[in-house]
Amino acid sequence: MKVGFIGIGTMGKPMATNILKSGYELMCYSRTKEKIVDLKDRGALISTSVEELIEWSDTIIFMLTTSEVIESLLIKKINNPTIYEGKTIINMGTISPSFSTKLNREFNKYNAFYVDAPVSGSKIPAEEGKLIILTSGNHSIIDTLNPLFKTMGTTIVYYGEIPKASMIKLSINLLILHMMEGFSEMINFASKGGIDLNFLFEIVLSSQISNSLYRMKYKNYLHDKFPVQGSVENGYKDLVLITETAKEIGAYLPLTNINLQMYLKAKELGYAEEDFSAIIKVLEKYY
Repeated sequence: MKVGFIGIGTMGKPMATNILKSGYELMCYSRTKEKIVDLKDRGALISTSVEELIEWSDTIIFMLTTSEVIESLLIKKINNPTIYEGKTIINMGTISPSFSTKLNREFNKYNAFYVDAPVSGSKIPAEEGKLIILTSGNHSIIDTLNPLFKTMGTTIVYYGEIPKASMIKLSINLLILHMMEGFSEMINFASKGGIDLNFLFEIVLSSQISNSLYRMKYKNYLHDKFPVQGSVENGYKDLVLITETAKEIGAYLPLTNINLQMYLKAKELGYAEEDFSAIIKVLEKYY
């Protein structure tokens, strides 16, 4: 199988690296050429255009940030869409269910097979090949892709027809973003009340509310450093997708709408490229 990978960012780079390490032939494309030097050194082929990558590949994975970028690179800038014929196209990023449905229709027009397979996890699980891969689409095609998916993740789950995987991914991200904001509020509240954070974390991380997210992030607050695993920018983007999808399906999400404003404020204050745990800086700015 010849695998093409589009989008060599925080998540895409370690995912592509694990594919390459597993012995697959790999061609990569990134708009930022510096991001793919390491992969080239490891033996990956580097394409000069998306069309070149599509023509070379059997299976194309894209890990891109927005629907606008996806539509531009994969549809609008493709001069000859017949190059998609017979190819398998896999979305592994976070997109809205309605956009995933649109992509499925679009690629079907070109006799290509579209699979919705967003990943759950951040940079460290991506580096360790321990992502959770949520899939929807043609079950038999997804079965043939499982060996490829297992190079990137330890858990691959099938949810049925498109766009159920993207709907589940947004649902999970909704909770994660609330958890991070709530954790930040607790820390800010305790800190303003004179509590040593070491004491606070000793209790929280040994209690029934402890979880892997809090265990992974608590040192950010202790050291006031927020190395990016998942950015504020992506948190904001996901909350926009969630609130837009909620309007489409008729789901009332009052706390999510408030959280969206928190992440917007974080962006406005200049924290867009920091880890999403840096949401605490918004809280610290007030009162």
